[in-house]
Amino acid sequence: MRIRSLANLLVITVLLLISVGLSVALLEFAAGYLYDRAGLANGKRMVDLYLGRTPEMRVGAKEAEKASITPHPYLLFVHTPNMTVDGYQQTNSLGYRNKEFTVEKPADTIRILVVGGSTTFMWPYIKNPADTWVARLEAKLQAISSKQVQVINAGVNYGTSAEALAGYVFRHRFLQPDIVIYHGGGNDVLPLFFDHYNPEYTHFRSAGGSKPRPGEKRLLEHSHTARYLYARWLEPVGSVVVTQPFWEVDPLVALERVRQQAPIGFERNVDSLITLSKSSGADVVLFGFLQAKKQYLSKNAPAFKGYEDALVLGLEKNYEVLARAGSRHHVPFVIPAQDRFQDEWFQDNCHLTPEGEEVKAQIMFEELKTHPQFFSARNPTPPATH
Repeated sequence: MRIRSLANLLVITVLLLISVGLSVALLEFAAGYLYDRAGLANGKRMVDLYLGRTPEMRVGAKEAEKASITPHPYLLFVHTPNMTVDGYQQTNSLGYRNKEFTVEKPADTIRILVVGGSTTFMWPYIKNPADTWVARLEAKLQAISSKQVQVINAGVNYGTSAEALAGYVFRHRFLQPDIVIYHGGGNDVLPLFFDHYNPEYTHFRSAGGSKPRPGEKRLLEHSHTARYLYARWLEPVGSVVVTQPFWEVDPLVALERVRQQAPIGFERNVDSLITLSKSSGADVVLFGFLQAKKQYLSKNAPAFKGYEDALVLGLEKNYEVLARAGSRHHVPFVIPAQDRFQDEWFQDNCHLTPEGEEVKAQIMFEELKTHPQFFSARNPTPPATH
């Protein structure tokens, strides 16, 4: 009897283990199915970062703008290197939106560095890198120069002057640019919307959470269920960078704060960027941020509805900063005249279509074509024929 009881217990135990195993297998299959089909773009991005993988591009325009960035210990965030999406390689191995190039500048090369935000980088708004104003500027300058011309796109999505300055200090200056173009002033308006303004922008932006705790990476590597649950749990967490949501500020409060607060951080950052660039032997050109006319600011960017006055006033203040910096350091400040751009060229409040990018490139070309770098390297004029 005792042997029979032990045998029955063994059978029950085996059946129970088989049942548990089948249940776990079924749960894993179902969780894997759900994970592949769930939205949870940010949660999946967090899982990728926990696993040390390059995050996949799973999302559309606004989300993709954030999904293209990767955390960095000193620069806060950078663009993911070797990013291929929308049918094109969007970044090279160094993370710039250019074809491959070496850090060391080749001989007989004019190298121009362009730093700024998403209106410089321009993905996902412009799919083909060759259609960005930076690439078109390179083509225009190459046509008048006997030297090789490189115009390096160092824009970073949602980048303020703080990210531009940090990028230059830790990375871009080692490219030995002959000319540095700073195209910005737009993203630096939003820090003025918030109280307790800090010139270091600590009131506006902080690092996201992308480091797993002990054991989490191994768990996520081996379990679909864990990946699905973590993706749901981490969906609202800032994966790389956390920026304060301006839409939670009352528009009238935002306007009053813009009126009362001075863009001290923007002025410091621009001043430092110019000083460091010139000390490294580069000439500097300041290129103002372009936004749609006031009445169209929220037409294709509904999140800005009600904030139009604050955006216009904030940009005016930042333009004053750029003008003062240009005068103080004897560098040109180029303003892209709004009347040169058709209203329908604005995809939202500031990102242009390829037609608009062409005009933006032409404006900067008109500034640079008389620069000494291009006088000394100008292609010889072909002889007249009769």
